[in-house]
Amino acid sequence: MPAFAVAPDNFTFPYLLNSCASLADPVAGSELHSRLFRSGYLRHLPVANALVDMYGKCAMLSTARRVFDEMSVRDIVSHNALLGAHARSGDDMLSARMVFDQMPERNVISWNAMVVGYVNSGDLDSGRAVFDRIPRRNMVSWTLMIVGYCKNGLVDTARDLFDEMPQRNLVSWTAMISGYAQSGRANEAMSLFHEMQSNGVKADAATMTGVVSAASQLGSAELARWVGAYVDQKGIERNERVLTALVDMYAKCGYIDKAFSVFEEIRSPDAYSFTALINGLASNGHPIEALKVFDEMLAQSIRPDPITFVGVLSACGHAGLVDEGLRFWHSMPRDYGIKPCPDHYACMVDILGRAGRLAEAHEMVQSMPNGPHAGALGAMLAACRTHCNVKIAESVARELFVLEPENTGNYVLLSSIYAEKGLWAEAAGVRKMMKRRIAEKLPGSSWI
Repeated sequence: MPAFAVAPDNFTFPYLLNSCASLADPVAGSELHSRLFRSGYLRHLPVANALVDMYGKCAMLSTARRVFDEMSVRDIVSHNALLGAHARSGDDMLSARMVFDQMPERNVISWNAMVVGYVNSGDLDSGRAVFDRIPRRNMVSWTLMIVGYCKNGLVDTARDLFDEMPQRNLVSWTAMISGYAQSGRANEAMSLFHEMQSNGVKADAATMTGVVSAASQLGSAELARWVGAYVDQKGIERNERVLTALVDMYAKCGYIDKAFSVFEEIRSPDAYSFTALINGLASNGHPIEALKVFDEMLAQSIRPDPITFVGVLSACGHAGLVDEGLRFWHSMPRDYGIKPCPDHYACMVDILGRAGRLAEAHEMVQSMPNGPHAGALGAMLAACRTHCNVKIAESVARELFVLEPENTGNYVLLSSIYAEKGLWAEAAGVRKMMKRRIAEKLPGSSWI
């Protein structure tokens, strides 16, 4: 504006401050604050409200409070701006509660701000208590609690609340579908999506991100074709999140050419996009292609994350690339500051186990910081079957039977190892123990 000799006024300053808030740019916001102070526009209530909101969204809480305290006139928007500043992240709910309790009047935005704060702090009980007290809830109020429950793994509670809603909109449908998808309950996500369609609600990009994720988890080639066609035919916005989800779905469902084709549509692939393609290729029998994509990712100076390395190590295991797998294993903490998680250990055990290096694999399992993990132990037991190593198998199974007493696959594996060695009595004993555990859910007992 100054370049065109047009000075901002009390109508344009709020828009400028809102832009600074959206960009989380407190430097530009502070410069505007100085201009407001000099020009006298700060006395206009909408301008002052926008300034409080900007500082709050830039996490400058003390400055937001100072501007609020200096205001000669305040309204409910002023109080909501300060309340949002304290409640938004959920890190300062004591101050948020004080602001809320001191408000001369409240509206649904005030109540929703408190729900957001408690949800983001993980205090769902307090969030629900506030929700239950809201005099007149809107759909945002309901959706906030649904999202909060889903984020904390309480998907059934979220569904109960969803079913109680007097009205639903696209956002609430999307929140519940995404909650199912993110919790690994893909069939329920798809079922709810079909119910949404039956209710005449049209999906958008956010909805389809959850639907595509659910289809990816189910791994059905037919479903993947249907979902992909739906996105095309309904004109769903092909933003980066939708495209990344499509890449993941196509790769995991065996449509490798389609996965690469969609990946090429992404203008600026990030770690999530590359990781989706790498993991999809690795899990669908294309390990060499997965590693080539990883090389391209590094060539573009895109930093891999822990999930990326799960795909990379998995690819090394499927391709039998032991030395490369070890190189990536050591590179994670050294070059990227990534501490190996149980999934990484499971992949590395699989790599060593496939190569017959069972002693090294077993040593790696035992070296896990928080003790042996079921995933790594399972990979170890599978390797013992491949190489018929009874001694290590017995040691590993003993731990697995404690961690997963009702997982029949572990019993079957050990029984198969015994049978392949001609140890029929031991094999029968394990199967008998399995039946007893499943029927009676008994605690651990001696089996050797």
